[in-house]
Amino acid sequence: MSLQTVTYSETFLAKLKFLREQKAATIPLQAPLATIESRDRRADPLTVLARRIENMAASGSGVSSFDLERVLGRNDLLPINFLYRGAFAARTVCRIWVGDLFGANGSWGTGFLVSPRLLITNHHVIHSADEATRASAQFGYEMNNNGRIQDGKTFQLTPQEAFITDPELDFTLVAVAEQSENDDAALSDYEFLRLDPTLHKVEPEEFVTVIQHPDGQPKQIAIRENKVLQIGDAQDDLKDNFLWYASDTAPGSSGSPVLNDNWQVVAVHHRSVVESRIRDGVEEIQLTNGEWVPKLDAEKLSETQIKWIANEGVRTSRIFARINQVQSQQAEAASSLVRAFLEDAQGIRVFPGTTPRQSVVHLKPDASELTESTDELSLERKKRRPDSGDRPSADGSTRSLSYYKGRTGYDPNFLGMSIPLPSLTPTAIAFGPVTPVKGTDDNVLRYTHFSVVMCETRRLAFFTAVNIDGKQWVGLERGRDTWFLDPRIPKTAQLGNTFYSNEPGNFFDRGHLVRRQDPLWGTEQQAELANNDTFHFTNCAPQYFLFNQSKELWQGLENFILTNTDQNDLLASVFTGPIFQANDTLHRGIQVPQFFWKVVLVVDADGKLYASAYVVSQQKFVEDIPFERKPVGEFNTFQVAIAELETRTGLQFIDAVRAADVYTGPAKGRRLSGLSDVEHPRRG
Repeated sequence: MSLQTVTYSETFLAKLKFLREQKAATIPLQAPLATIESRDRRADPLTVLARRIENMAASGSGVSSFDLERVLGRNDLLPINFLYRGAFAARTVCRIWVGDLFGANGSWGTGFLVSPRLLITNHHVIHSADEATRASAQFGYEMNNNGRIQDGKTFQLTPQEAFITDPELDFTLVAVAEQSENDDAALSDYEFLRLDPTLHKVEPEEFVTVIQHPDGQPKQIAIRENKVLQIGDAQDDLKDNFLWYASDTAPGSSGSPVLNDNWQVVAVHHRSVVESRIRDGVEEIQLTNGEWVPKLDAEKLSETQIKWIANEGVRTSRIFARINQVQSQQAEAASSLVRAFLEDAQGIRVFPGTTPRQSVVHLKPDASELTESTDELSLERKKRRPDSGDRPSADGSTRSLSYYKGRTGYDPNFLGMSIPLPSLTPTAIAFGPVTPVKGTDDNVLRYTHFSVVMCETRRLAFFTAVNIDGKQWVGLERGRDTWFLDPRIPKTAQLGNTFYSNEPGNFFDRGHLVRRQDPLWGTEQQAELANNDTFHFTNCAPQYFLFNQSKELWQGLENFILTNTDQNDLLASVFTGPIFQANDTLHRGIQVPQFFWKVVLVVDADGKLYASAYVVSQQKFVEDIPFERKPVGEFNTFQVAIAELETRTGLQFIDAVRAADVYTGPAKGRRLSGLSDVEHPRRG
C-alpha cells in the first residue's frame, strides 16, 4: 500500500498531534481551520443542535435525556441498544478480495451494504467494472461467541447491474449477486446501512466507530480513541469533501463505514493521514522515533515506523450527491438498483417493509414488531367462537386466512349506480406501491361491508371505502379494543401494536379510518363480524388522542353529515384516508400524517347523487412531536372541493362523483369554525 499524505496548516497539525497524544483528554478544543459555524456554511448553533437531535431520532435508536447530555458533551453514557444495533450494523460489513488477471494474487479491502443489492467501498479498492468482475464480497468472516473464526458466505459482484466509481471522492458503488457462490445463503439475509444525505449526523468532539477487515483479517471494530477532529473545510473545496477522526485502522480497512453513536454512516473510510511537512521544497514524513525522512524514503518503510496522526473518510452527503449526479447524467441507461437506492435514501419510495431514514435496516422482520401484546392475545382467545375460523397461526398472526373467507368488502353498486374505488395516480404511487394481497388480482383487502387499499411503504391505508345502510343498522357495544394484524399482507407492511402500545404519554390513538359504527348493519352475525373487522391495524392510523376522540372533529364530522341527511332508508358510501406528504414528520420510525380526509356520498329518493369532501388537520401537534409538546388552539377542519382533494392525495374518483360535489366555496377549501359551516348533501 503506497503512503498517502495530505497537507494541513501548522495549527491543524498541532491540534491533531495534541489529540493523538492526549487520547483521554476532556478539554474542549476549538475546531481546526474553520469555526463550527462556518464549516458547511453552517447554521447557528441552536439550529445545528436541533438538526443533530432530529437525525438521532430518525436513526431508529431512540432519543432520551442521556442522549441530549451526550451531544452537549456532559455525559458519555450510551443506551444498551447501542450494542444490539451495533451487532446488526456489523452484519452489513464484508471483506473484499480483488484478484489480479490470473487470480493468483490480489488485495483486500472492506465494504458494506447500503441497499438490499448495493455495496460501497473505495475507488482505490475497486478501480473499474472489470476489477469488480474479479472481486468477491465475504460476509460474516469473523469470530463467534466461542472465539472460533467463521468463514461466512461469499458473494460475487455484478457490475453489469450497477457500477459507479469516482476517483476524486474515492468511492465505488457496485451491485452484489442475490445468492452466495454456493447458493447456501441469500443477500437478503443481511442488513444494510442506509446512507442519509442530510448534514449534522455528527459534530466535532463526538465519537465515531469503524467496523473493518484490517489486512483482510476477521472483522474488527474500532470503538475507542475515535474522536471526530474536523468536518470538511469551508476554505478548501477539495478538503470539504472529507471528515477527519482519530481511530485505529490498517491497510485493508479502506471502504469501512465510519458510524456515529446511532449507527448512522457519516463517512466512508479511505486513508490514514501522516505527520508531514514541506522543507526546502521537499515533502517529508515523520517517523515514530521523531526522525523526518523524504516521502519517497518513507514509502519503503514499514507502516509501523510511520507516525500516523488521523484518519480520513469521505463524507456521506458528498458521496450521495455525486451518485445522484451520475445517475441523472446516465438518463435511460441509469441503473434501476441505483435509482431505488436514491429514492429510498430521500424518502421518495423507501424499500418495502423498512422504516424511512432508519440507519440499520433489517430486511427480515423483527418478531417484536409482528405480534400484539400477550394480554390482548389471551383475552381474544377467550372470546373466540369455535366456528369463527379464528386460530393462532405459526407466523404469529392472530387470525387464520380462513377467517376472511366470504368477505365481499365495499360494494360499488350499493347506491344504485356504479361508484368504483378511486384509482391511484402516479402522484399517490410515488409514496409507495400498493401492498400485495394474497389471493387477489386487485390487491384490495375486503372486510364486512368495507375495503382497504394499503400503501406498502407507509404501512398505512391509501384509502378505505365503506357502505352504510341506516335502516339495517345494528347497535353493538364497543367493549374492550383488541386489534389484529391481517395475514393476507406481509406483517412488515402493517403498522402494528409495537408503535401504538409503546407510545410515550399515549399521545397517539389507533384512529379508526372506517368508523366502528359504519359497517354494523345486516344480521346480528354480520354486524358482529363487521365490528371485529374494523379492529384491524390496516384500518387505523396514528391520531393524536384529542384529535381522534373529539366529538366535534374527526368522530363528529361524519356523524353530523349523516344525521343531518334524510334518515329514511339512508344509504351512504364513505371514503377515508390520510394525506401523504414528503415532509410528514418522522416519529419513532413512522411518518405520521398531518391531515386526514373524507368523501361522503348519498343518493336522494330520485336516485340523484350528492357528494362532499373534508380535510381535518392534526398538523399543529405532529410538527411538535420531537419535543413532545401538546398543541395550543383548535385543530383546523376544512371542507374542500373533491377535485382539490384529488390533487392533494393523488386519488381519482369517477366524473360522477366530482360532478355531484355540493361544495360551493373556494377550491382550496374553507375553514370550518363549527359544524354549522358544513355544506352537506340534504335530501328533501
